This record gives sequence, structure tokens and C-alpha cells, in this order.
Amino acid sequence: MKKKLFLTGIVLAMFILGACAKTETKETTSEPESRTEDQSKDTNNTDTKTEPVKETQDGKTDTEETPATVTEVEEKEPAVKTMSSKEFDKLLLDLPVSVVNTKYTIQDEKYKSLYPDLLQAIIQNNTEEDIKSAVVAFAAWDKNGLPVKIVGYLSFNNGGYISEVNYDDINLAAGGKYGEDSGLQLSEETLNIDSVKAIVKSYETFEGKTWENPYYDEFCDIYEEKKLSKEATVDVKIEDLQTDSVKETAKTDSKDDEDLPSAKELDELLKAEQVFIKTTKYTVQDETYKSLYPDMLQAIVQNDTKDDIKSAVIAFAAWDKNGLPVKIKGSLSFADGSYITKVDYSDINLAAGSSYGEESGYNLEDGLNIKTFKAIVVSYETYDGTSWENPYFKTFCTLYEGKKMKK
Repeated sequence: MKKKLFLTGIVLAMFILGACAKTETKETTSEPESRTEDQSKDTNNTDTKTEPVKETQDGKTDTEETPATVTEVEEKEPAVKTMSSKEFDKLLLDLPVSVVNTKYTIQDEKYKSLYPDLLQAIIQNNTEEDIKSAVVAFAAWDKNGLPVKIVGYLSFNNGGYISEVNYDDINLAAGGKYGEDSGLQLSEETLNIDSVKAIVKSYETFEGKTWENPYYDEFCDIYEEKKLSKEATVDVKIEDLQTDSVKETAKTDSKDDEDLPSAKELDELLKAEQVFIKTTKYTVQDETYKSLYPDMLQAIVQNDTKDDIKSAVIAFAAWDKNGLPVKIKGSLSFADGSYITKVDYSDINLAAGSSYGEESGYNLEDGLNIKTFKAIVVSYETYDGTSWENPYFKTFCTLYEGKKMKK
């Protein structure tokens, strides 16, 4: 009987061990399925917080979930390239505005106090914009390639190895050149210049856009107070000129500007006034001796009132051959000139029904390159003390002052 019980116990033990072995195998194979389900839930979860480390049923640690991230496009740093002076000069030629030629010009071998030597830079406008003003910088060397300090004519400082020059009101049209007839006048102290280099540091357009040369610092690094050498090199950050360096000043058009008449409409309004500009003429008094017989802007004033006019004020606006505005400067004037110039027509004795201006005009400084101009009667005063102000003068200024002539 005991033997039977012993055998029965052995059979039961074997049965229990077999059942346990089956259960353990099932748990082991199902564990990966459980993880796959957990990962699917995490993927669909919009919360991107990092989950802490979890422990599985078998005591092993689960890996930490990686949070979702937003990919940001990083701005690439400009590539840095070591260039020779020749390569660098070639790079400068591809800029929006570049110096295509430089010249050292001796105006007179003897009377340098009257006709000082010049440093000239011929500027090429490679843009589609009309340039109002620019800043050009010069560097110079003697015949041994040693740097020369540049001292300007009538300058009160000691000069410098890099000399910046304001090229104001140059009216450099799109695709055009400037600099053949102008330059930096030099002091007699600036001697023995044999070589010259120049760079456009910046410019401004008539629309208010400004540009700063991204390679100006490198120009100074390689040339300022340095011996001129073909072996010289400079590290240059190659800029993307299509996207940077050009800035535009924000402009807002007022409601009043939107209601302005056109140039043609304004001309008709002015001719309908009782005192108006009948005709205008650009008069060349002498082709050679312009300092003695300067060119003139003439405005013929018509008086259709019944009053005799004692004095009047006439305003002028002018443009060059490209339709760009010209700053008008009078002969023997010490002012810088302006886009709208008022001229006093004093004691003109303009009788009722007559005109004035055939034998007089506004004397101009030489070299203004005026092609067309307009004029307006700003005001007048009669002999009985009556005065009149033109209500369209503000409109005239808004349409024409510093503005390109519309075709």
C-alpha cells in the first residue's frame, strides 16, 4: 500500500512540474507582444515628455522613450576661404557696385595748390537701382609697394592709410558708371603715389535702400598700412549676396499722397492760375568761360491779374538725362544745393497783363548736368502790399523734390 502511495506521489509531482513548465514558457513568449503594444501607445501619444525608466515583470529595465522633437533649420555659417590679393580683387568686381578702375591724376605739374592731384575711382553700378550716394575708400602705395598716408586737400588732420570719401548726389543710374570727371583731391603732403586701390564701402538708392559691403573689413585687413605684395592673403567669409546686405527703409504712403494729382494734372492746374510760369529755358551763355558766364535756368512769369507785381519767389526742380533729380546749386553759392531751389525775383516791376524773365535767370554752378527742369511761382507781392501764396506749392514739392522724373 505504501508503495502504491509512493508511486502515486511521484506521478502527481511529475504532473505538477509539467504544468509549471508550460506556464513559464507561455509568459516568456508573450513578453515581446506586451512591449510592442506599449510602444504603439507611446507613438500615438501627443505628450512628448520623457517617460521614466520602467521595470518589466521579469525584473529587466525597459529603455527610456525618446521625446518627439521639432527639426529647426540652422543658418549655415559663411564658408571661409583664404584668398590671394588677386583673387580677392576679382571677388570685389562681382559685387552689386564695384570699382572697375582707379587712376592717379596729375591736374597740373606746377600749380598744385589750385589744381591738386586726384585719386579717382570709376564705379560700376551692377544693380537695377539708381544710386543716390556712395562711400568709397582708397588705399595707396609708393613705387616700392610701401603704404602711403592719404591726406586730403585742405584737410586739417594727418590723413590715414585708408581714406573714406563721400560720393554725394552722384546720380549713378542702373548699369551706369561714375567717376571719370571727379575724385579725391590730395594735399601736396601726399607724395610719391604709384599704386591705388579702392572699394565701394556702401551706397544708398533714391528709394531709401542701403547696402554695406560685406568685404570692407577684409579690404582693410589686407591693404591698410600693409606693403603691397602679390603674396599677401586674407581669410574671407563668402557671403550670399542674393539674400543679405541690402536693407530697405520702410516707407508709408499717407492718404494725402494717394490723392495727389499727376504731373500732367498739376501742370494744368498751375497754368490756370493768374500768375504762372509761361515757359522755361535752359540757357548756355558760353561753352568755355562758364565761371564768367554760367548756365542759367530761366522761367518766364506771366501776370494775368489787374495788379502790378513788385516781387515774386520762383522755385525750380531739375533732372539729369536719366530722369534722376539734380541738386541745384547757384554760381558762387556756398550752400550744398537742394532738389527744390527758391529764387527771389525782387523788384521785377511785372505790370498787369505782361511777362518777365526773358533777360534774366538763375546762374548755375558748372557741372550739374541738368537735362530738364520745372518751375513754379511760389508767391508774389504787389505794390499795394497784397501778397499771394501758391496753394499748389506743397503738391509741387511732394511730386518732384528728390524724386525720379516719371516718363
